Amino acid sequence: MERRDFLKGAAAAAVVFNAGNALAHEYGKEAKPAAEQDKINKVVDKENPTALEQKHVPSIQAPSKVKADQWVDIEVKVGFKAEHPSTADHWITTIKLLADGKEVARIENAMGGLTSSSALFTIKLSKSVTLEAVEHCNLHGTWMSEPEKIEVA
Repeated sequence: MERRDFLKGAAAAAVVFNAGNALAHEYGKEAKPAAEQDKINKVVDKENPTALEQKHVPSIQAPSKVKADQWVDIEVKVGFKAEHPSTADHWITTIKLLADGKEVARIENAMGGLTSSSALFTIKLSKSVTLEAVEHCNLHGTWMSEPEKIEVA
């Protein structure tokens, strides 16, 4: 009787394990090696970007000059040549805005692709800065924009 109970338990554990893997895959949560998770991707050849780069490198829409200490809208769009998809299997999890390398704003998207692959940040600047956007795709990792300088008058 003990052997039968053991086999039933092992079969049940296998079903639970495989169901968990299926759910993780469905939501793009399969584990990636630590080195791959930490890597920040950028455009390699600006004149000839790959399809992956076109859809994943963020672009920053911002005025080149602003007044000191006044609110300004900064839009970050994921995909500088083509809009990033937002589906149940493939979506943007995070968009961050950096000013001179320091994070100043961030959004986190729930899983499942119900949100847009863009973000609007309203920030106040007291000095000229270089902005960069960083986004994370659940399937294709982390990507960084080209720097965008904003002069504060």
